[in-house]
Amino acid sequence: MTHWQFRTLVLASLIPALASANDPDPAKEYVVLDNVYITGGEDRISQQPGSATLLGEEALEKFEYTDIHRILNSVPGVNLQEEDGYGLRPNIGLRGTAPERSKKVTLMEDGVLSGPAPYSAPAAYYFPNVSRMSAVEVFKGPSSIQYGPATIGGAVNMISRPVPEITEGQLDAQYGSDNFNRLSAWYGGNKGSVGYLIEGLRVASDGFKELDGGGDTGFTRNDLNLKLAWQPDSAANHRFVLKVGYADENSDETYLGLTRDDFDADPYRRYAASALDEMEWTHNTVHLTHQADLDDIHLTTDVYRLTFDRDWFKLNSFGGNGPLLQDVLKDPTGINTDFYRVLTGEQASANQNEQLLIGSNDRQYISQGVQTRLNTTLDLFNLEHDLELGVRYHTDQVERLHSEAAYDMTASGNLAQAGSVTTTLDNRGEAQALAIYALNNIRWDITTLTLGLRSEHIETSETTFDNVTGNEISEVSSGESVLLPGAGVYSQLTDTTGILAGVYKGYSATTPGKDGETDPEESTNYELGTRYNGDMGKAELIAFLNDYTDLTGTCSFSNGCDNTAVDSQLNAGAAQVYGIEASWSKFLFAGAHIIPLSMTYTYSQGEFAANFSDDNGVFGDRNNDIQKGDEIAYLPEHRLNLQAGVERGPVALNLSMLYQSDIRDTPGVGAIPEDERIDAYTVFDLSLQYRVIRDVMIYGTVDNLLGEEYEVASKPYGYRPGKPRSINAGVKVNF
Repeated sequence: MTHWQFRTLVLASLIPALASANDPDPAKEYVVLDNVYITGGEDRISQQPGSATLLGEEALEKFEYTDIHRILNSVPGVNLQEEDGYGLRPNIGLRGTAPERSKKVTLMEDGVLSGPAPYSAPAAYYFPNVSRMSAVEVFKGPSSIQYGPATIGGAVNMISRPVPEITEGQLDAQYGSDNFNRLSAWYGGNKGSVGYLIEGLRVASDGFKELDGGGDTGFTRNDLNLKLAWQPDSAANHRFVLKVGYADENSDETYLGLTRDDFDADPYRRYAASALDEMEWTHNTVHLTHQADLDDIHLTTDVYRLTFDRDWFKLNSFGGNGPLLQDVLKDPTGINTDFYRVLTGEQASANQNEQLLIGSNDRQYISQGVQTRLNTTLDLFNLEHDLELGVRYHTDQVERLHSEAAYDMTASGNLAQAGSVTTTLDNRGEAQALAIYALNNIRWDITTLTLGLRSEHIETSETTFDNVTGNEISEVSSGESVLLPGAGVYSQLTDTTGILAGVYKGYSATTPGKDGETDPEESTNYELGTRYNGDMGKAELIAFLNDYTDLTGTCSFSNGCDNTAVDSQLNAGAAQVYGIEASWSKFLFAGAHIIPLSMTYTYSQGEFAANFSDDNGVFGDRNNDIQKGDEIAYLPEHRLNLQAGVERGPVALNLSMLYQSDIRDTPGVGAIPEDERIDAYTVFDLSLQYRVIRDVMIYGTVDNLLGEEYEVASKPYGYRPGKPRSINAGVKVNF
């Protein structure tokens, strides 16, 4: 789609709204709500089929997390894979979907797709800064069918700070371990019919890893946003909100981990071979929202354009006929000894095989579209129908220009370029998608029946260019259409207890460049559960089953694939993922003390139901023959989060505990071999807040209170650690 076509589409979508804005009904008192909560808020959550969690501003401020992984630890049904300890590039799965780069989860900000290219390149190398969010929503089950393109596990929606109703602002400064520093400021208000919000954020750290020979291992992130809201005096039933944002990052991050022995000796070490690894990116957002209350119809229209440019300069492999990095790190002895010593900088490169290929993965993304959602309530056949209709036209693209050069490890333990830069991959992936859905919540007496249907029609293409001349050498186009039905029911059996059940079809699209031999991921998903809200607190228990007719995996550098296989897709055939989600919360009162308690627990099991060969290591080790009955890798059987606090007057103390059981890094059955196991761990976080006066609060946090040393992954290249003990202090001033 050209820029002119996109602008035409934007104007066309706004014409009906602009026309109706000049013709309000003077007899009706209009109230336009800033409709940001997809879940509908806590009251609606308690009555809907499917699991949904809303973490509001108070929950986000409790531990002052800047890492979305730590925030989502308190949500049932979530499976996560940490990577860098700071949540720079999250790996989120829901109900057993693969967590790698969150590509099997629909990610949104303010109801709009936030991934760099959700259809043509779903791996989310960009993730919004959670420090500027006012709420986070996670929802699964039949209601998530509204939000594609990935509908199997569910969706995560982040709510940015709204335009304040009165003139106010806040300054938040935090400092701590490893020179971690965060400075956040916002100011906004209303001038007549116009509202505004200006917000800035800077987060940085020197990093907690120590590079052999010295060097940077930290990051710096900047984020600047402007919101303008306009509610015309002549049409009080209409509201326009324009959000414009810019963000960037420079991080000295790497995929290179450690051998098992080196990890056990010092998990925070980094080998000299990763000294040049660095990620740089910039992200731009333009998002215009129009809301209208027209009699009994609420209409919301979004027009958006997001751009993301990134360049990750990083170690790719050994040169010549050298071994795979993962093989050297798994067994650094015997014929791999010299290669291991090159990685650590103990030995200079002696030949081409011992050279290190370090490359620049340069990618440019565009994601843009227009979507409209209509909500209304009807009374038909003595039943109340809450009807929602939605349509979205979306286009996105990714342009890849990957290059690399040979580097020698010198005798001094430094890297020196030894060859010219060559292009290794030059292609462009594009996608256009039209999505339409209808959702009807039918209410009678104590029961709500939810019926939903989603339609996706997707056209994709991949154009490959010659690595030397840049001339086009091939183009592969494909298309797919799918209908996704879903149904759920919730019934309030007593004043305190209700039951729910649901079934829906899950789907994840193929990526560009497929010639018809690769099928999209599809499943039939089931859930059955109960909710309780009474004297014993609030509780929910849900059992789920995702029955895949075809499980797919996508090659990326994060799971060890090389340049030639990036974004290639593999069909694994049938599979099943099943489990239990449980949550409970309650406030206790002891004199002047308030004691909040909460618990979430997830039990998960996943196994393949067909034999196949995993040639590129998408699901496990490269060239691994996976057998029917093998358990899926990187899916913990148990995840438990407990939180407890004590509040009295201006003081609040909170403690969080996360337990995650062993996980396997390669599919298999039975006991997990030591060299294929990511060990179980338990991590405690602590926060203390003291409100000095009404508008001034000081706080302190300790992440990983007991200093637990734990591994979070061994893919793609060796073991990598979780965040060590980190002590931070901050002050928050409202004005």
